[in-house]
Amino acid sequence: MAKLDADSIGTRKEISKAISGYGNYQKQSERSPTEEAVREYLESRLSNCSDDIKKIQEAALMSQMITTWSDLDRLVSSFSDLRLLIRSTEYGISTFFDSDMIKEFDLSYLYTLEKTILEIISRLDDKITRFDDAIESGMLSDSSRLTNEILDDLSAIRDAWEERRKLISDFQKLGLV
Repeated sequence: MAKLDADSIGTRKEISKAISGYGNYQKQSERSPTEEAVREYLESRLSNCSDDIKKIQEAALMSQMITTWSDLDRLVSSFSDLRLLIRSTEYGISTFFDSDMIKEFDLSYLYTLEKTILEIISRLDDKITRFDDAIESGMLSDSSRLTNEILDDLSAIRDAWEERRKLISDFQKLGLV
């Protein structure tokens, strides 16, 4: 079993507090349940954010804020696309889930990617609240700026998720087994 440095242990503990059922990747028997917990958590959080955006969209439609409609459509679509990506990620022939030959660096990097995703999702809550406030107060320039910020955050989550997927997928190709 790979030994983790203190930072990685701390990161894993932080993630464990946020995600119910999150174990760790050091023990082969806990990898699949941990993967499932991560996906379920992200799916749930992104779904909640998307639901909040849909409520804002309804308010904008009712208020006839025509200039925000395309921004809100893009946000709803982007949340859906990201949720689909997370739900449908496959790892091909990776032996990550059934190998005992995992190196400390890979686990540390995996924990770092997951923590990054969680931090970005936490920021989304605040931005969505500010977006709602901007719509309610009629500050359409703020809503456009916040749309771009949220889209940037969704892109950063996608990038971190893809890097995570690549790390797990390429496990066997790295010659670690």
